[in-house]
Amino acid sequence: MAPEQAEAILGQRVTDAEGTDIGRLVDVLVDATGQPQAAVIDFGGFMGVGNRKIAVHWSVLHFNPGDQKHKVTLEMTPDQIKTAPEFLNPNKAAAVVTPANTTPNSP
Repeated sequence: MAPEQAEAILGQRVTDAEGTDIGRLVDVLVDATGQPQAAVIDFGGFMGVGNRKIAVHWSVLHFNPGDQKHKVTLEMTPDQIKTAPEFLNPNKAAAVVTPANTTPNSP
């Protein structure tokens, strides 16, 4: 990919499959080779109060840079999001969830 075609994803709004705004992509977790393994999404809250962050497997995100309203879509149900463990400490191994598996995994 040419550098001029690349787009920033940090801070992008995240929508569900129906296009409803559900959160914001706030971090990308990479492996030792620099390949993305998971994304941290901040859900809900107002001005940082009442928000909740979870780490989701990279494969459950779909990117559509051409759609200005829905650039990042998360392929998880509301129940999967609610039961996912919260991402609390960026200095520790993250519990990462996927749609098929709501049991935590390490990236």
